[in-house]
Amino acid sequence: MRQNLPKNYRLPDKYGSWLGYRAINLDRKKGKAKLGLNLRDDHLSPAGRIHGGVISGFFDFACGAAVFSTMKPDDFCSTVELKVNYFSPLDSGDKLVCDAHVVFRGKRLCVVHALLYRNKEKKPVAMATATFNIVSAK
Repeated sequence: MRQNLPKNYRLPDKYGSWLGYRAINLDRKKGKAKLGLNLRDDHLSPAGRIHGGVISGFFDFACGAAVFSTMKPDDFCSTVELKVNYFSPLDSGDKLVCDAHVVFRGKRLCVVHALLYRNKEKKPVAMATATFNIVSAK
């Protein structure tokens, strides 16, 4: 995925490295991104289930990757809003895939919808809608 990022995103992604997400596909023509995440014990909350922050962080990056597919090399983007609906609790060992796609791309705003799937199941376990601010280089 690093080679597909706009040039302003070249610093090491230490948070992403810890979280463990990986790019599966980035489709610039369709404004889509597919990412994977294998859930681990250090993603667990004190209740013994996957912490909601892990899922929202994963959604934030996956939605951002879909936005990256629409950006020029010198552009920046930042998350303005992220709404997550959690449908099912998740466990350590679950293998997740997130499908994110751009539903609106304006001059300054981009809206993305994403669905999260567990262990190749057909029914999503969570969904997100995100809005990003785009700053274009002059």
